[in-house]
Amino acid sequence: MTTGSSVFYMPHGLTIDHEDNYWLTDVALHQVFKFDLKHSATEPMLALGQRFEPGNDMDHFCKPTSVAVLKNGDFFVADGYCNGRIVKYSPDGQPLLTWGRNSFILTRNFNLPPGPVPESFFAIPHALTMVPNRGLLCVADREQGLR
Repeated sequence: MTTGSSVFYMPHGLTIDHEDNYWLTDVALHQVFKFDLKHSATEPMLALGQRFEPGNDMDHFCKPTSVAVLKNGDFFVADGYCNGRIVKYSPDGQPLLTWGRNSFILTRNFNLPPGPVPESFFAIPHALTMVPNRGLLCVADREQGLR
């Protein structure tokens, strides 16, 4: 079986969630895809971002690299190469929150006061993983180290 041979241009990151969905990022397409291989190996259940259109609004990515998924289906995308941010989405792909460059802290969980995020908060957030029993999202930043 060939999965995504006509879907991807430069696939980069792969995550398998707790429901065995496959999440893939493509840094050339500037997109994130969710696949349920039991349903279709060639048609994504969800596709976010605009094909070959980088950007920094909530409808665009610029070289997304990683996805981490919560048990409730919410998920995070590392959009670090150009945007220096993490974006949180609902299970159906609606943006819920963003933080990093040009963002605002909405909670005190980062040990920072509410307000603009310091420019040094993220440089290139690249890899994400969850620590589910602690409710933690771990971010590996290619320039700043672990956060």
